[in-house]
Amino acid sequence: MNLFLILSVFAALMAGVIFGMGLVKHATQKGHKQSWQASIMMMTIAIVLGFIAALMDEALSLGTGFSVVGAYLVLMAIGIFIIHLMEKQENAKEENAKGHLRYAGIAFVTALAAFAIAFLVVDSDENPVREISETFGAEDAAPSEGERIPVTVASFIDGDTTRFNFDGEEASFRYLLIDTPETNHPRIGEQPFGKEASARTKEILEEASSIEVEFDVGPDQDHYDRYLAYIYADGEMVNEMLVREGLAQVKYINPPNTTHLGQLEAAQAEAEAAGRGIWSLDQPYDSEIHQEESANDAQGEDERFANCTELRRVYPDGVHAGHAAYQSRMDGNKDGHACE
Repeated sequence: MNLFLILSVFAALMAGVIFGMGLVKHATQKGHKQSWQASIMMMTIAIVLGFIAALMDEALSLGTGFSVVGAYLVLMAIGIFIIHLMEKQENAKEENAKGHLRYAGIAFVTALAAFAIAFLVVDSDENPVREISETFGAEDAAPSEGERIPVTVASFIDGDTTRFNFDGEEASFRYLLIDTPETNHPRIGEQPFGKEASARTKEILEEASSIEVEFDVGPDQDHYDRYLAYIYADGEMVNEMLVREGLAQVKYINPPNTTHLGQLEAAQAEAEAAGRGIWSLDQPYDSEIHQEESANDAQGEDERFANCTELRRVYPDGVHAGHAAYQSRMDGNKDGHACE
């Protein structure tokens, strides 16, 4: 479990204990105010630690973080309100009593705002937690740039995605900077050379005596928890082989993960000049998708989905810009393809 989350829960429990001690001390009128002040301070620490836990732990979502903050703030508001009632019983100055009531109201309103934010970020592909986690997370555990790590195949998915046995478990790997044709696109079915690309990737990896993965300098996972890497079979980059053979396009260029971009673009130029694979078509396979989706949009189809979860029920592979269902807020990496 995340250390910050453990500390947050501990601080919240301590806040409750200290507050309870303040209530007991209230009966004797000795030191209860100091206890209440300490309790509010501990709850504030719990709130900060709880939010940091969400930012530092990839297993937690930003929505979870705001929900925890909201829950803590509600507890704080209740505690301050109890203090307000106690102060009134002591016939304290009216100004102090109003002050406590005002602070309780601020805490409660802030809690509602936190819950509202938590609700809004649910299922959003623009969730920034991943980027923050990768920036401030356990960098020492991440592979260094250029390091090739041996893996073995667990299962095949398609031309640009494979599951490898990595770091003691099975994990999905998305090949960096390339995109192969789909084998089952939701709008046009199988795309040209989709099966060929899948079969070629499987062939290369099955025949290889050694398989390695190489991470780039940027994030090593996407928002679907797939690792992003260059794949090597007997020392040759599979990403480049697929592009050079016309079975993949150079796509999804997201700096700083662009170390081998020039190499891949050179391979694509060669394949295009030779008319190999997808470049033997009248137009690249993705252009067909763009044209069909643009035509549907022009016909007045008005499809709107609240989030990516709903959209993927209709379009499992997401939608491109120009499609009636496309919304920029669902295009987290701004590559023109939402909810992919």
